[in-house]
Amino acid sequence: MKACVLKANDYEQMKKLFLDVFSNEPWFDKWDDKQLNLYMKDLTENNNSLSVAMYDETEELIGCSLGYVFNWWEGREYYIKEFFISRNIQGQGAGSTFLELMDDILRDKDIKHILLSTEKTVPAYHFYQKNKFSVLDDSMFLVKKIPE
Repeated sequence: MKACVLKANDYEQMKKLFLDVFSNEPWFDKWDDKQLNLYMKDLTENNNSLSVAMYDETEELIGCSLGYVFNWWEGREYYIKEFFISRNIQGQGAGSTFLELMDDILRDKDIKHILLSTEKTVPAYHFYQKNKFSVLDDSMFLVKKIPE
């Protein structure tokens, strides 16, 4: 397996992989084409976007990390907005391998921290803790729904 910045010609395959992962258990998201395209453009077409991909030995796209790089007083940070691995290989160590491979890419970009948010009730929560992510004691991720 290898990781690198997502190749431009793999953009459509990345969208298919994202849709396959998040339209199924445990997420069951209901994306339509318009919203998916808008969301992917938001994630990948900004000046501070960073899309990292993982490929298998046959160069097939099997995982992605989509996020943003921000400057902070401690240095550059990578905020992962979406992290996904092909459902065919989930639970086999590919996600952990991907995070390890990403370290080299992020180090080369002088990134000091990775940040992300996830729900406590999904398997991803324990996956991230197993891979050395910790819950910040002083922080809380909050949300407010705007009334219609």
